[in-house]
Amino acid sequence: MSSNNIHRGEIVEKIVRKSGYSLSKLAKKLTISRNTLYNRFKNPHLKYHFIRKVGETIHYNFTIDFPEMKEELGLTEADVPPLDYGENQSALLWRLETKYSKLLEKYNKLLEIVVSVVDANELHDFRQEIAAIVERGKEKGKGKKGKV
Repeated sequence: MSSNNIHRGEIVEKIVRKSGYSLSKLAKKLTISRNTLYNRFKNPHLKYHFIRKVGETIHYNFTIDFPEMKEELGLTEADVPPLDYGENQSALLWRLETKYSKLLEKYNKLLEIVVSVVDANELHDFRQEIAAIVERGKEKGKGKKGKV
């Protein structure tokens, strides 16, 4: 996904909320009203300077979510906090869930393409192999859920 297609405000808001940091406290630390904070979250092109200030306040490294932020703000490696910088477990989990969902969507799309190619070329044996692989994956997924 290109950086033009993402809604920066929504991403920042989700991470702030997942972090458990109080929105009132955040607004106060940023010397803005809560209303202004909510309005900023509605901005798909939220400025990187503001995003950086939010990250410094809640101890979160937004350059992970917005890698282009480093270049746009002219940050050096010394300016960027380490990846585990005060990483809130909820925010980390949200980011991993998002990555997993995107990967799963790509996998399913690829599987659809493979199945359509197999069907178009009447490769029945290959279709059966794909069905067996998918079924084994479902069985493994069910087994893991019960063990947790």
